[in-house]
Amino acid sequence: MMTSEDVRRLELPKLTPEQARRVTNAENTCRNSMTNWAKAYWYDVFFKLCKKYDCLDYFRRVSH
Repeated sequence: MMTSEDVRRLELPKLTPEQARRVTNAENTCRNSMTNWAKAYWYDVFFKLCKKYDCLDYFRRVSH
């Protein structure tokens, strides 16, 4: 479970621990995907979550 300290460390202070967990899980799953379909799907999920939670600056910082 993510704590408030984990959220601060990730520089996502305006998110709840649950929201930060969702964003980081989508990011990690996207990074670990093996097929092009899975990469595209999880990249889109990661983008939509960041947009929904208003943390596109984090998305731009971690996506390459």
